[in-house]
Amino acid sequence: MLAALSIRNFVLIDALELRFEPGFCLLTGETGAGKSILIDALSAALGGRVNLEDIRHGEQRAFVEATFNRPGALGWPEGLTNLLDEEGIVPAVEGELTLSRELTARGSRCRLDGHQVTQAQLRRAGRCLADIVSQHEHQRLLDPEYQLELLDRHGRHGPLREAVARTHAGLQGVRMALRQHREEARERARQEDYWRFQLAELEAAGLEAPAEMEHLEAERLRLVHAQRLRQACQDAYQSLYAGENGPSAYDILARCLQPLTSLGEVDAVLGEAGRELAGLQAALRDVAADLRRHLDRLEADPARLAEVEQRVAQLLDVARKYGPGLEQAIARREELSRQLAAVAADDERLTGLEAERLQAEGALAAACEQLTQARRAAAGELERAVERELEHLEMGRARFAVTLCPHQTAPRQRASGQEEVVFEVALNPGEPPRALARTASGGEMARVMLALTSVLAGLDAVGTLVFDEVDTGISGRAAQAVAEKLATLARTHQVLCITHLPAVAAMADQHTHLEKGVDVDRTRVRATVLAGAARVRELAKLSSGDPGPAALRHAEALLAQAMTHKGGPSGGPRRSRRGS
Repeated sequence: MLAALSIRNFVLIDALELRFEPGFCLLTGETGAGKSILIDALSAALGGRVNLEDIRHGEQRAFVEATFNRPGALGWPEGLTNLLDEEGIVPAVEGELTLSRELTARGSRCRLDGHQVTQAQLRRAGRCLADIVSQHEHQRLLDPEYQLELLDRHGRHGPLREAVARTHAGLQGVRMALRQHREEARERARQEDYWRFQLAELEAAGLEAPAEMEHLEAERLRLVHAQRLRQACQDAYQSLYAGENGPSAYDILARCLQPLTSLGEVDAVLGEAGRELAGLQAALRDVAADLRRHLDRLEADPARLAEVEQRVAQLLDVARKYGPGLEQAIARREELSRQLAAVAADDERLTGLEAERLQAEGALAAACEQLTQARRAAAGELERAVERELEHLEMGRARFAVTLCPHQTAPRQRASGQEEVVFEVALNPGEPPRALARTASGGEMARVMLALTSVLAGLDAVGTLVFDEVDTGISGRAAQAVAEKLATLARTHQVLCITHLPAVAAMADQHTHLEKGVDVDRTRVRATVLAGAARVRELAKLSSGDPGPAALRHAEALLAQAMTHKGGPSGGPRRSRRGS
């Protein structure tokens, strides 16, 4: 239940601290005193919509905080428990949880028991703790989507709706894949001939390794300069070893080496020099042998040169078209092979996707039909339950109908099922049921909304029900019936209600009066909890505007009547049996 509400700089409210008891909590005050502002502040704390205008004029930020507690050993609602577990949040105070919202020009900051969360997470927590039924909800009641939501809440169709949404998402995914595959297949079909031409050209080039061009360039240079290379090799060989035109370097080393070797035992320095020259002589001999072998291989080969130059030209052409290098051309060849393989597999893939689509459509149709059957059963139950509640609300002759019909636009299975729901009501005997928008007045709409809320309140784990002037447009016996219904709801829920009707106000267990005043040229809202004579006086003002003796006696009579209805001599607050 809602234990406390703290508001700072929200619209007209500069600072307000409110405490709430279990049972029926009432808010009264003149029009414009700030009652609806208070409900808007609570909605903000529960994750509802806010805007920059909600910040009090002249201030930089606004702040609202709602504190909820659960009596005894009762746990939090399952949805809230799951959220706390997901976020790793452990309430700082056992059995107590705070939801807060800070508004600035840059946006809003949401916290759940001090932990920063997203607005969606705060709204998810808020929906588990409190349900706000405002005059705006009457308009929502005319929305087929909202009517469908109410029917599914009554029938506890959450798992069935999730199954439909899941299978619908699966079908949408298959359809998207099918659409994408068809587009890609059409593009591949348009490109197939060109791809085959490119692949044939690349395969004809016989590309093997990106380094082939480097090797061919090196070979081409050798072939072009073969004669100069032979001459250089021949000259070096003659000078180093052959010595046909004079002594070679090898011969000179041999003449130097002979005396050094013979005297090496006499002079260690000469011996060492001899050994070094012997090493040089052996190395020179090896180099000369290498030059001789290389000389034998260096032959002018015009045919091979033409072949190499033709291959280089071919590779340059391929690199120009598919490069900038051979590595990219080879990669393009592999890519073309994959694309043409995909073309060959298009028909098979298309057949597979079509089979998946048919299977997904069948699964969605089955899930939708199961949900439809459940909705038909729940529709009858909801009709009977609402009619029983309407009878208690002085609309005993009204007939409430829940009609299922196919979607009006593009009839097919959707994420919400295969039908729309229309709430209809016949308010007068002999008249056929008609849509609420065409039949019900404001007061009748308020009672239909209260009847639905009463039915659904027994199904939800939400512990706090907030009614923002849902008694608008009614009076007399209808007002008394609404008052009694709210008091009945307060036996199992905490009920927070804004009203101008004395019959409703008399039923409250806690009565808070709001008033607006001017302090140092600034408008401020104040709240006072009324009891005893002050409460009697406020009820008298609600009855006649003038708390004279007759109005005061009428107010006392209303309180006595309320105490009798609530079954106790005091009519004091009852502890809510709900857990939040």
